Amino acid sequence: MRAFGVCCVAALAACRAHEKTETQVEVRSVGFDSASHSPVVVLQDHDRKIALPIWIGPAEAQAIALQMQGVAPPRPMTHDLIKSMLDQAGIELRKVVIQDLKDSTYIARIYLHTGKQDLQIDSRPSDAIALAVRFHSPIFVATGLLKGGSTINLQREAAAESTVKIAGVTLQNLTDELAEYFSLRPGTGVLVADVAENTASGLQRGDVILEVDGKSVSGVGDFDGKLHALKEGTQARLSVQRGAQRVSVPFPTWAG
Repeated sequence: MRAFGVCCVAALAACRAHEKTETQVEVRSVGFDSASHSPVVVLQDHDRKIALPIWIGPAEAQAIALQMQGVAPPRPMTHDLIKSMLDQAGIELRKVVIQDLKDSTYIARIYLHTGKQDLQIDSRPSDAIALAVRFHSPIFVATGLLKGGSTINLQREAAAESTVKIAGVTLQNLTDELAEYFSLRPGTGVLVADVAENTASGLQRGDVILEVDGKSVSGVGDFDGKLHALKEGTQARLSVQRGAQRVSVPFPTWAG
């Protein structure tokens, strides 16, 4: 019996050792919180199930947004200058981790490699993210933070609203909360909740459809109606918000 107990403890310890302590995320969007009128960056996991909003300063929001949009300023901004200095010194930025929340303030660390040693630098999340997107380095969040009350459960939020499935694509209305975090007006756009395998629609889970052939979409019923109004056999041109980018995606017209 004693041997069995020791085995159980060892197995439990092994399971905990393999538990994921960090989750890789990507920048979903950078915009303004309509309630506080403050800039906010929204991070989401790669499965687009959980989103974490972090309120940041205007300068850092601009630094992240410009890089995400591929806009080069006429003169190097602070984060561009830091990147140039690290590049010329041969220092690699391996990852950034948002690792803790203390007194309503997120704490981040930047992980550097000099060729001879590894370094960890304390940082604000906004600065860490601004550098990570410039280095194309991964961004991680402590898994425990993604289980806190500040996160948005994208699946639960979307499931609470109307749903329609068209051409293998499951679409759901955006709640006001989701619209706010994605920097959209309430009643704007529809969320792509799922895309069936072998569906050649060009859409991805987590996309937000904003327009059909240049006409704004206010919900799944409106989207369905706009597709019905098009000539069968043609392709609609969708304007889609994908992360921080606006992309154009062709979509088949309604076929029954």
